[in-house]
Parts: sequence; C-alpha cells; structure tokens
Amino acid sequence: MRLEPDSDPDDYRLKLPALPPVIFGVPVLIGALVHVLIWRHGIIGGITGVVIGVILILIGILMIYWTWKIMRVHGEHPEPRIPTQTLVMSGPFKRTRNPIYSGFLLFAAGLAIALNAMAILISVFFGVAALTAFVIRREEAYLEHVFGDIYVNYSNRTGRWL
Repeated sequence: MRLEPDSDPDDYRLKLPALPPVIFGVPVLIGALVHVLIWRHGIIGGITGVVIGVILILIGILMIYWTWKIMRVHGEHPEPRIPTQTLVMSGPFKRTRNPIYSGFLLFAAGLAIALNAMAILISVFFGVAALTAFVIRREEAYLEHVFGDIYVNYSNRTGRWL
C-alpha cells in the first residue's frame, strides 16, 4: 500500500534516539568488552562452534541483503529517517515484520558462537530488548498511524521477530 500524495511528509517522520544498528550494537559491543576484559565463559568450543557461528552470520547477512533488495524493488529505503511510502509485505516481510533486525540478531548470535563468547551472546538479547523498546515500538506506532488497519491486519498475522 502506498501513502497518498497529499500527505505531508513531515507528519510521517519517524523520530528515533539513534540509528537502529547503533542501538543494537552498543549492548553487543559492551558484551564483547565484558568477554575480553572480565568474563571469558564459552558457549560451543572448537570447529563446531565456528561452523554454527559462520552459518548464522551468513544467514543474517543474506537476510539483510534480501530485505534491502525487496525494499528497493518497492521504492523504499531501509533508512528509518526517510518517510515510508509503501508498506512492504512480500519477501522476508511475509515471515517477520523486522527482517533486518532479525538479520542483526542472527549475525551477532553467530559471531558470539563463532568466538565462543557467552557474554556477547547474552548481550545480543539486551540489543534485541533495546531495539524493541527504542525502535520497533516507535516504528509500529508510526506504521499504524500511516497505514491504519492495513498495518494492524498485517501485524496480527506476521510475527515481530524470526
């Protein structure tokens, strides 16, 4: 669904405290520092952990790339500060309302597993909580304001995460 041309774009700007990669990345970076400086508890050691981690990293990267491509096909940009004109519900958006953020989660969890770093893995969940609190809830309110019942119906049938 596209936004009507008579809509004032300033009425539909999403106001976030920071860009989503920063909001997600700060807790993960703190987890990495905790791992390096304080707590070196492992998850899955050896080649098994590296293989599982690399697979998750690749899936996360591919999910982000696929989402970017689908958004561009629909004339949208993943930059949250650019007003949304079209509610994209195809491709990865059929399964999750937040495929880029799900890609972040998979990438960071894969990195934690590949590096055998429990502190990083725990911090991924803090990153998810921060994204949900500071970004996703605002995006959902914004999309509901812009697209109304169409977005509400879409959100009722499509999960927030993976």
